[in-house]
Amino acid sequence: MTVTELMTFSVSQTNGQRESERLFYPIYVGVDIGADFHVATCISPEQFRDGKWKRAKTMKFDADSLGISNFLNALQVVQEQLGLKPTDFFVLMEPTGGHYSFLLQQILINAGYSLHMVENASVKKFREETLGIQEKSDAIDARTMAYMGWHKSLHPDMKSVRLASPASLSQSIFRTLIRDRWLLTTTLTRRKNQVQQLFRITHPDLKRAFKKLSNPSVLRLVLKYPTALDMKDLSEDEIREAIVKSGAKTVAKKAATELVKILPNTVALPLVHVVDRQNWLIQEALRLQESLERIDENIHELLHGNVEKGTTPHPYTQLLYSLPVMSDGWACTLIAIIGDIQRFSTYKEFKKYLGVSAENKQSGTSVKGTHQTFSGVRDTRRILFQMALILIAQRAGPNVFAVYYERLVERQMPKRKAIGHMCGKVAKIIYSVLKTGVPYDPKRHAAACGIPWNAQYKEKPLDIDVEPFEAEAKMLAGISNESDDIEIDEE
Repeated sequence: MTVTELMTFSVSQTNGQRESERLFYPIYVGVDIGADFHVATCISPEQFRDGKWKRAKTMKFDADSLGISNFLNALQVVQEQLGLKPTDFFVLMEPTGGHYSFLLQQILINAGYSLHMVENASVKKFREETLGIQEKSDAIDARTMAYMGWHKSLHPDMKSVRLASPASLSQSIFRTLIRDRWLLTTTLTRRKNQVQQLFRITHPDLKRAFKKLSNPSVLRLVLKYPTALDMKDLSEDEIREAIVKSGAKTVAKKAATELVKILPNTVALPLVHVVDRQNWLIQEALRLQESLERIDENIHELLHGNVEKGTTPHPYTQLLYSLPVMSDGWACTLIAIIGDIQRFSTYKEFKKYLGVSAENKQSGTSVKGTHQTFSGVRDTRRILFQMALILIAQRAGPNVFAVYYERLVERQMPKRKAIGHMCGKVAKIIYSVLKTGVPYDPKRHAAACGIPWNAQYKEKPLDIDVEPFEAEAKMLAGISNESDDIEIDEE
């Protein structure tokens, strides 16, 4: 091995009008991440060229302080033997399992190593389709990732290997919170649905007094009076007082008046096993509701900061909230999935990543128009459709986006396609404000679209109920309830 091969160096290449740079490293490190242990390998370019990389030695080390220290010591030995620096190591790993890789990521970054991440699914695809290796093991995946790093140096424009920077602590927390929030929301919805089924037996008349039986105040009321028979002999004042204590003060009088008329004729059944299950489900639902509220408080603090705790707002919060509509949940999801906006070169790349770009309909050599892509991250696609629907309905008041949509429809564009265009427009604006660091300016937006200015475009509502638009947004985004899971593409 020559001295030149033991140095990190770059090669500039001009292809027509475009100039690209290829960066080569003396050592490529692949790390397969596990919950209890990790597997790593160090491979030189010479081993890739002569095919010996497939038999390169691997190191298995525990995912604790001792194991990670042993791995760092092994890298130090390689450095001393070859006279290298940490920056001469190209380290590639998967962001597997949320926080499983985070500790090792931060330790390697602090030690000065050149660390990169690769999407989990792309490792399997590269191993099977590019290398033709069907066998799966931790050692093989570690070698595959090292090879992917080498291959990326040879072909920097190769789309099958897309590298990403390691997630920051802030982004990692945002990602964890939206996963946790989704899990809590899904479980809470299931519990509330189960309780409402039991109400058909224990409280068949509650729906006449309350619009939403899943409301926490209704659940607390039923927890005190498990069946309608327990409320049958109460006076209207007693019922009203019970409803107020459960937290439904605004509807207490009307609900009590309705219930006192119905309860004497109730046909509810006091089945012991049903009541026991109902009580458990309600207690579980209320506990989940409380946990969900605490997560929302945590998200709010991460986004907007907390003076008492000395935390500052996230740099993207003010920019995202400059848009006509935004919520903490949307902002948290967008920040968690986007990460650093600088990793996107163009807004078209950004739109495709968020899942709202257009693709050509092609059959053979014939191109038959375009259609909405269903690639990209599902959750951001749902959010963008939800934002578009709210803007079109002008629940946030008159806005430039709604006028833009109306123009598209006036040009005979189908409404479904026009909504898709709106999503792309919203994504482009988000890309612009995050990339430039300049808040959204409706006046500038109107001028760019050739739309006459209206002072109402600057007004923003304090609160918008986004729930009525969620089902339609999921449908338009191609998300079924069965597949409604938080999806975060790590690239």
